[in-house]
Amino acid sequence: MYMLNSCVFLLEAEIAEESSLFSPDQFGGYASTAVFTIINVLIFFICYKLFVHKKLVSVIEGRQKIITDSMNNAKKYEEETKINLDKSNADLEEAKEKANTIIEDSKVDAQKNADFIIQKANEEASEIIARAEEEAKRMKKVALEEMKDEISDLAVEITEKVIGDVVSEQTLKEISDRHTANMLKAEVNKLE
Repeated sequence: MYMLNSCVFLLEAEIAEESSLFSPDQFGGYASTAVFTIINVLIFFICYKLFVHKKLVSVIEGRQKIITDSMNNAKKYEEETKINLDKSNADLEEAKEKANTIIEDSKVDAQKNADFIIQKANEEASEIIARAEEEAKRMKKVALEEMKDEISDLAVEITEKVIGDVVSEQTLKEISDRHTANMLKAEVNKLE
C-alpha cells in the first residue's frame, strides 16, 4: 500500500509540475466553466423571460402608474389649494372691507346720534331756562305784588301816624296803591 500511495503522490507531483496557469489543461477547464456559465445564464434568462419578466414589468408599471397618479393628484390638490387660498384671501379682504365699512357707518351713526342727543339736550336746556326765566318773572311779579301790598300798608300806617285822622284811611290806601303801582310798573319795564 505504501507503494500505491507513493505512486499516486508522484503522479500528482508530475501533474502539478506540468499544469500551469496557461496550460492546455487549464484552458480546457476555463472553456468548460465558460460554457456552463453561458448555459446557466441562458437558462436563467429564459426562465426570467418566461416566468418573472412579465410579472416584474407589470409590477413596475403598476408602481409607475401609482406614482404618476399620485403626482397628478398632488398637482391637482396643489392647484385646488392655491385656488382655495386665493379665494380665502379674497374673502378675508372682502371681510376686512365690510368691517371697515361697518365701523365707518357706526362712527357716522354714533356721531349723528351724539349730535341729535346734544341738540335734544340743548333744546331741553333752553326750555328749562325759558321756564326758569318765566318762573323767575312770575315770582318777581308775585314778590312785587306782595311788596306793593306791604309798602301800601306801611305807607298808610306811617301816614296815619304822621297826619292822623285828617285824611281817611281809605283815601290814603288808594293814593299809596296808585303810587306803588306806578313805581312797580316802571321797575318791571326796566327789567323787561
